[in-house]
Amino acid sequence: MTVKETAALLGPSAEAVEALSASKQEPTWMRDKRWAAWQLSTALSMPSGSEEQWRRTDLRGFKWEQYHPLPPLRPSAGCEGREAVPSALTPHIGLSETPTGGVLLHGDGSALWDSLDETLHQQGVIFCDLDTAVQQHTDLVEPHFMTDAVPVSSNIFTALHGALWNGGTFLYVPRGVHVTLPLQTLTAHMTSAGMMHPHTLLIADEQSRVTLVEEQFSSGDDLPGLHNGVVELCLKAGAHVTYLQLQNWSRRLWGIAHQGAAQAADSQLCWASAGLGSRLHWTGVNVQLREPGSQAKLFGLMLTDGRQHLDYQTMQDHQAPHTESELTFKNALLGRSRTVFRGVVWLHPEAQQTAAYQSAHALLLSPQARADAIPILEIEADDVRCKHGATTGRIDDDQMFYLMSRGLSYQEAQRMIVGGFLETVVTEFPVAGFQDKVRLAVDARI
Repeated sequence: MTVKETAALLGPSAEAVEALSASKQEPTWMRDKRWAAWQLSTALSMPSGSEEQWRRTDLRGFKWEQYHPLPPLRPSAGCEGREAVPSALTPHIGLSETPTGGVLLHGDGSALWDSLDETLHQQGVIFCDLDTAVQQHTDLVEPHFMTDAVPVSSNIFTALHGALWNGGTFLYVPRGVHVTLPLQTLTAHMTSAGMMHPHTLLIADEQSRVTLVEEQFSSGDDLPGLHNGVVELCLKAGAHVTYLQLQNWSRRLWGIAHQGAAQAADSQLCWASAGLGSRLHWTGVNVQLREPGSQAKLFGLMLTDGRQHLDYQTMQDHQAPHTESELTFKNALLGRSRTVFRGVVWLHPEAQQTAAYQSAHALLLSPQARADAIPILEIEADDVRCKHGATTGRIDDDQMFYLMSRGLSYQEAQRMIVGGFLETVVTEFPVAGFQDKVRLAVDARI
């Protein structure tokens, strides 16, 4: 089947799986994984309102047949120089005044440009597109790909992702290597009605350190599409990982994302995300603290307007003693938009002497906006410290009056209040250049 014929297909299909795998000339093990995932997907159904994780997100308007699979634009080995990058994408490259150790740019499932600091390359750091990793680093990819942090069997979306994944990022940091400069990966949505299935796989070996910054965006604000992505973070003993994500898709894109981290002993994870784009986006984040001494800090913000609907489902899964986790989320809502935050803290019986904290706060900027916050504690251990809380409120009229009486317009006053409300989360994003990107994106929306 030709690339043109593949692009003409609508919705997931066995033909699309076959054409995609053949076009990549994949090894047998990945081809088998794709077909097993496809067979699994045929036995699964779409989520219904009876399932707690999906109860507040209505998928009735979502139709698979409105989207077509995106074939590779060119072989992965054909990455060209930066001068060949489309002009619409170049403003996203870089992190303001913050230098980077490497950049990987994807467009519609194809790796368009990549770079990696020579010193990191000599230290054994692998930072490349996932297609290249499948071909050249099988020993690293095969044991971790959708077997652990995000199992392919989770639901129909993960099964279809396993069958149709197309493009993504692979990062491996060898034992004891400290990557001091952040690495940046960008995923661009450029084709109308395209069905994207990008995959990020990060493996941090023992005692290693790394920061990965991921930005997702569309080349047009009104570009329809589908995003069904997966992020997997594997932290070996003593590893320190910082993962930052900015989701700023088109307002006509439907999005589903499954993101998971598997943490070994004494590992430390900082996970921060900003959700700004999409018509509707459901994101599941599952952090598994599997061995003693592991720690995780999660930060997030959502800014919505119009009729946007963003849903974050988080899980702080404490499976071992002497583990710690902390989560802080803040949302600001305009128009008739809606946000959902459902956070679960689960302490298994073995998770003694564990500490967990969770807080979620929403600021309503419109009478029609709605924010749902559902903090949940499931505690099966008896020697723990665990706290949670959630607040939702409207903007303070006295604050608005005070600022406007000092000469600010209504919009300027609102921007100042919202910026201050979200800033306490933005400052927790530990890369200055990423903070600047988030602030600029927030300012452009208010």
